[in-house]
Amino acid sequence: MVFEKRDLFVTDFWEFDFPYHDQLKLQVLDYISSDIIQEYIKQCSLQNPSTSSYGGHEITVQDNSISSFLETQVLKFLKKIEESHDWEEAEWNSFDCWININSKGDFNPPHIHPGQSYSGVYYLFIPDDSGMIHFLDPRNAPVFSCPDPKFKLGKNLYGNLNPYDHRIFSYQPKPGKVVIFPSWLTHYVDPNPTDEHRVSIAFNVKYGNH
Repeated sequence: MVFEKRDLFVTDFWEFDFPYHDQLKLQVLDYISSDIIQEYIKQCSLQNPSTSSYGGHEITVQDNSISSFLETQVLKFLKKIEESHDWEEAEWNSFDCWININSKGDFNPPHIHPGQSYSGVYYLFIPDDSGMIHFLDPRNAPVFSCPDPKFKLGKNLYGNLNPYDHRIFSYQPKPGKVVIFPSWLTHYVDPNPTDEHRVSIAFNVKYGNH
């Protein structure tokens, strides 16, 4: 049998090890433990202003030593990503980051990051069994037209593990890991079922004038 198989319309998803993780996580812990940030968290809890999460806190990183160090390392990852694409030569810019603190029951519903090129998450403190991040297939048509998949728990397209048949990709976060993905890719984060805080730093970045 002679044939050629091609995978069409591939979406890139990247996982990196963050260097100096132990050093930076202690710096972030000191930052979020400061009186100013704790007061901010208290006020946010009273006002519940977040529009992109259910519970939890999203804290803009105003400590330049944290944001600059993170940006430097992320830019190295982005240069690697750039090698896999045929883009016009340009620069990465508009780096923006914020700290996510999720207590028991807190989660992020499905969302994208409009106006950005790539987004990512750096995982700092991730308790065991504290939830996953999920990415939804951006194509709608397969849900209505593909054959029924094999699946032990039933014919559920969102539970199929075959990469050609599943409609969702689930990633188990680990401390010290960084994941980066296109900003248009819909994603969400499970509720944190544990009594410990789940802490990460999310970021957005643009390429060129995009």
